[in-house]
Amino acid sequence: MAAMVNVLGQIITAVLFTGNVEKFITAGVFSSAEVTNLGGLKTILFTFSGPITNFLLSKMAGGVEFVSTANIVNPFAVLKHPLAVINLRFAVVSFLLGLCQLL
Repeated sequence: MAAMVNVLGQIITAVLFTGNVEKFITAGVFSSAEVTNLGGLKTILFTFSGPITNFLLSKMAGGVEFVSTANIVNPFAVLKHPLAVINLRFAVVSFLLGLCQLL
């Protein structure tokens, strides 16, 4: 679910910026997209649109305000809002990988 939300955010951003979508390859957090006709700020926004979408879904699903940091990091923790925590984890990892791709 989190991977689909990530790619959906990138597809919507590419359509809004009128980019030519060549391909999307998704394997969980490790996704790759090839979009042409984007430059400068649009490329940066496209790269981070997936993590932003996951973060927004995390907030809509109940947020993680009342979850301790140890439970956010611990994959075996019993969670009150598991969808929110999973999407937040996915957003952080996807953000870091997107940052590595830009550099």
